[in-house]
Amino acid sequence: MNTLIDVSASGAVRLGPSVVCDGFLRDACVRVQTHVHTDHMDSFDSSKGFQEVLMSEATHRLLVAERNADLPYRSNVRAVPHGVPQPADGCSVTMLPTGHMLGSVQVAVDAPQLPRLGYSGDFSWPLEVVNEVDALVLDATYGSPHDVREFTQEECEMRFLELVGGLLRSGPVHVMAHRGTLQRAIQLLNGNVDVPIVASRRTSREIQVYRQCGYAIGGVVEEESGEGRFVLRGNRFVRLYGTGDRLPVDLNRGSSLKLSAFFSRGDDPVTEYSDRSFGVALSNHADFNGTLEFVKASRARYVVTDNTRGGKAVELAMALWQILAVHAVPSSNFDGLHWGQ
Repeated sequence: MNTLIDVSASGAVRLGPSVVCDGFLRDACVRVQTHVHTDHMDSFDSSKGFQEVLMSEATHRLLVAERNADLPYRSNVRAVPHGVPQPADGCSVTMLPTGHMLGSVQVAVDAPQLPRLGYSGDFSWPLEVVNEVDALVLDATYGSPHDVREFTQEECEMRFLELVGGLLRSGPVHVMAHRGTLQRAIQLLNGNVDVPIVASRRTSREIQVYRQCGYAIGGVVEEESGEGRFVLRGNRFVRLYGTGDRLPVDLNRGSSLKLSAFFSRGDDPVTEYSDRSFGVALSNHADFNGTLEFVKASRARYVVTDNTRGGKAVELAMALWQILAVHAVPSSNFDGLHWGQ
C-alpha cells in the first residue's frame, strides 16, 4: 500500500500511478490542485506544461486573478464540479469541499484493480461529506494530542474584533494572514469597525473573486490609490497584508495582529507578544479531535500522515494506531527523482 500513496520531499502527494496532488511528479499524468495556499503550489508551472490539472471552479478563479496569464486558455487546466467523478488517465477523480478556504477540496481516486485512494487536503471540521476511501494521505497540521482547542471559532472571532476595536484607540492596526483567513477577517471587520480597511491591489483582486462566489465582503481601499495614500497618512485605519504582500519593516505607529493556526494555550485563542503585537488563532484547520473525526468518517484502513507540512506527522500516526486502531505511518518524504521527476 505504501507504494500507492506517499508524500515526496517537496510535498507532492502521490495517489496511485497516475495522480499527484499539490506537486509535480513527472510520471504522474494528472495533478489535482486542492487549494491555492503557497505550501501546496510547488512546481505548478511545471504541471501546467506537462500534466492535466484539475481543480475547483473557485480555485481556478483565484489562480486566474493572481497569475492572469495563460490559465483561461489552457485546455489541460480544468475547473470541475464538486462530487462529480472526472475521468483522467484511466482513473476517476472525485473532489469534495473541505471548508479550509474558498475552493479547497479533498480528493478520492478510483482506478481498476486498486483500492480507493484519498487525500484529505487541508480541512476544517465538521464537514457535511467526507470521501470514503481505503487508504488516505492525511494533513497533520494539528497532529499532536495537545492540539485541542477549548475555544470555538466563534469565540475566536469575537476576541479578534475586541482586540481590533481596542487597539484602534491607540492608532492603526496591521492585520497579517494567509488567503482565506484574511478574507474571513475582512468579513468580520466590515460593519464592525468604523475606519477604512486598506489592502493591496492583489488582495483587492482576490476579494472580487470571493464576491463572485457569493461572499458578502464590503469595500476596501486600495493602498496604491489616491484615497489609499491619503488614508495611510492618517492614524485611523486597518491595513491588511495577505500572501505576496510586502510586510511592514518598521511599525512606528499602531499595532499588529497575525492570524494563523498557531495557539500557545488551548483555552485562549490570543497570544500576546507585546502590548502592540498579538497572534490570534483564527484558523480553518481542524484541531486534533477534528482530525480523528475526519479519519473515522473516511473509513480509511491505512493512513499516511503528511510529514512535509506541520511537523506532527509522527505523533499523529502513533495516535491513530493507539486511539482508532488504524494502520498509520508518516510519509517517507521520498526524493521525487527516484519516481521519475
